[in-house]
Amino acid sequence: MKQFGAGARALAFSLLVILAAGAGAAAQTQTARPLLGAQIWIEPGQRPEDVERWFKTLADGRMPVARLFLMWNYMEREPGVWDFALYDQAFRAAEKYHVRVVATLTPNWGPAHRGYLYASQGGPINDTETRLAEALEYVGRVVARYRTSPALDSWMLMNEPGQRPAPDRLALQRYRLWLAKKYGTVAKLNEAWMTDFASFTSIPSDPRWTAAGFDFTAPAAFTDWQTFWRAHLAWYLGEVAAEVRRADPTHHVHVNPHALVGNLASNSFDLPEWRSFLDSLGASIHPSWHFGLLKREQFALGVSYVCDLVRGASEPHPFWVTELQGGPNLYSSVRPMSPTREDIAQWVWTGVGAGADRVIFWLLNARAQGSEAGEWSLLDFRGRASDRFDAASDIARVLERNASFFERARPVESPVTVILSLETMTLQERFASNDSPARGRDAHVLEALGLYQALNEVGIPARLKHIDDFDWRDASQPPRLVILPHVTALTAAQARNIETFVRGGNTLLVTGLTGFYDNEARFLPSERWPLADLLGARPKEVQTPAGNAEVVWSRPALTLPSLLWLGEIENDSAEVAARQGERVTAVRKRAGRGEAVWIPSPVGMGAWFGDGAPLAGLLADLTAPFAQEMPFRFEGRQPGCLLRVLQNGNAYVTVVANGTAEPLQCRLRRPPGLTPQLLWGDSTPTNGNAALSLGPRQTAVHLWR
Repeated sequence: MKQFGAGARALAFSLLVILAAGAGAAAQTQTARPLLGAQIWIEPGQRPEDVERWFKTLADGRMPVARLFLMWNYMEREPGVWDFALYDQAFRAAEKYHVRVVATLTPNWGPAHRGYLYASQGGPINDTETRLAEALEYVGRVVARYRTSPALDSWMLMNEPGQRPAPDRLALQRYRLWLAKKYGTVAKLNEAWMTDFASFTSIPSDPRWTAAGFDFTAPAAFTDWQTFWRAHLAWYLGEVAAEVRRADPTHHVHVNPHALVGNLASNSFDLPEWRSFLDSLGASIHPSWHFGLLKREQFALGVSYVCDLVRGASEPHPFWVTELQGGPNLYSSVRPMSPTREDIAQWVWTGVGAGADRVIFWLLNARAQGSEAGEWSLLDFRGRASDRFDAASDIARVLERNASFFERARPVESPVTVILSLETMTLQERFASNDSPARGRDAHVLEALGLYQALNEVGIPARLKHIDDFDWRDASQPPRLVILPHVTALTAAQARNIETFVRGGNTLLVTGLTGFYDNEARFLPSERWPLADLLGARPKEVQTPAGNAEVVWSRPALTLPSLLWLGEIENDSAEVAARQGERVTAVRKRAGRGEAVWIPSPVGMGAWFGDGAPLAGLLADLTAPFAQEMPFRFEGRQPGCLLRVLQNGNAYVTVVANGTAEPLQCRLRRPPGLTPQLLWGDSTPTNGNAALSLGPRQTAVHLWR
């Protein structure tokens, strides 16, 4: 289609929108939550009857949400010539079947005539001012085109933003200004970087800004570049969001980072910074792609972890599971996998139990071409519903039948928070070595995962918060436990906030080499250590024992495995909690109305890679004063079991999952006087038996009243 027909087509489409408004009003006004849906992949060559059938399939399956990629390079076929027919057809089908459209913009990948070559889509963000201007023009055109459709639900700024820092022209222009603002004078920058630049504008890109591993380059150059890129990505997304809101100030704005189990810093994610321009935050969760740090039996735990991370970064806004693996992959994954009906049910119910407003599958219909051709689909090769689709549809019907509970249900708040630190991830990226996970780029994340898993084994799903996004000074909350898991980079301001938190009546658990450096890799224990007053002790040395590194705890009597390192403490005024011979290896200290517990060894990683029972036992003891008010927990340690709890008034829904390939009994500690109603699965606890018998990868969901 050529440009001369655009006006007539726009008028026809507008009339169709008006005529469909009454029939499609349900899509715009529906308030039920959570909702399930799937990506419908639209590409040239598809038959109109197939596109309509896909929307009907979602509607018939009670999954009234469809993501659509509005591909810039499918629309602008020639310079300035825009053809929207492909997507007009899709929106008409969505309106007909009352399916909500989550419209995904592609401002980061345009047509070949604008220099985007050899691919249909890509991940990097715009790299020049010209490309950014062209991208914002595309955004404005597309948003103006579809903002009045009664099927439109929300706008996604792009798919899966996030990339390693790249010295492109736009980034370098902005980086020099960022450096000038931070340092004030080039002389101060030269002192920090050990350089001799004449001006900020003369600073060229240098591969040492991204050089990981051991070297003698000034660390400030590395940390500055990584820190800037997190701000640069947030700025870019904010620019796209502003353009969307200029054209459409009423619809919801969303985005979906990916691969969140691994190192957040290397993908330039500062998720709390995105809160200011988003209405919700989501995530892509593809176990076969994104769970490289996890074993197969930990996939439900991985879904739970990502949901808690995204929820913590998005609140008070809602969060979504924006992409969930819906079908098999043969080549387009780290490990090939064909999800079963049990997998689909377990992942969806875990997301719902964690509080997700939406769970959207990738994909409904498989692509016909490209690297993912024939893969990921909820439908089979003939386009028919698979057992995976049927499982998702059955869950959607359960949610619909129990809408009076789920619409206003929220996760029961955990009294335990595990802290994540982007500064720590940046330092570990720089110092990474491959000889041990304790010295690797994911060490902080693995320590957090080990603690998160141990808490889940006793039925306490921890909150996950970035260190500067946690309200350390909020005195209105009941006493809480916060865990600093191997937070090797700690600023003086963060240390002061932590001390205020503890003295206000809360409990702190510190593990690993927390506080050994500041955010620019200055070694702190040789000077005035920022946690010395709070902990009543200081780091003395770090040992690498010839045998197993273990922390022998006194009360309760436990032997905690550590990974690689055993921290030794110079004790000043704290109570000794663990020794190895004459060495002090853990302490406790009352501070104000609270208490701090310090184990300067990576015991989270020790549990993750070894025996998790001792750490679960210690955490059960530490959380006992805080967990009394939790309505549901596990009865003792339940390895392999996962518990999520939703609450609506005096009613609850429990999601109990067995992530392993073996049958398990998961024993619940539950409040008296509540009667369970089975919503999903085939195991219900009786009044005299709190155990749920779950087969391999089975999930049980109960409504308690």
